[in-house]
Amino acid sequence: NQTYTRTERNDRSQLNEPKFVGSAVIPDNDDRGDDKVYFFFTEREMDAEGVTKAVYSRIGRVCANDQGGQRMLVNRWTSFLKTRLICSVAGPNGIDTHFDELEDVFVLNNKDEKNPEVFCLFSTTSTVFKGYAVCVYHMDDIRAAFNGPFAFRERPEHHWTPYEDRVPYPRPGSCASKVNGGGFSSSKEFPDEVLRFLRSN
Repeated sequence: NQTYTRTERNDRSQLNEPKFVGSAVIPDNDDRGDDKVYFFFTEREMDAEGVTKAVYSRIGRVCANDQGGQRMLVNRWTSFLKTRLICSVAGPNGIDTHFDELEDVFVLNNKDEKNPEVFCLFSTTSTVFKGYAVCVYHMDDIRAAFNGPFAFRERPEHHWTPYEDRVPYPRPGSCASKVNGGGFSSSKEFPDEVLRFLRSN
């Protein structure tokens, strides 16, 4: 009778037709309780009308020690976050060419295991222009994206905007750790307010 932790079943705002390309455990700091698992994938974006449209590349992450919640998000990730991976080239007319289809990923470790370089191979989804590009991402930039403003949508038919109200503590997406997790020893101890926020943003 094994239990496991997962994303919400059939929640297309969490994952919509994902195609996973790779994953890696990358520590944030010296506290192993703060280690994150990063997932690289593509998914279909839903527009404001709920219609599935373009393919976008994403990087998602969960805490390696995430056990789900106690009353809410039972056996569900309490730390799942995702952000878009953008790889584009500026054109001569000022219009960017976007390479939205993630094909492969390689995490190049260096002396500082907390700051590897992430090499991603992309292709275009355009029927007009076919091409490939390699973009390199630094972990500082990836972490900055995850630690930036949350996206918020008042209703399904509205567009995403930066969330500007108060964010609960510990910051949603944090691991249960000494460094950033508010002193909680398990995700099952997180306040319901944090888990409600994760569900709605």
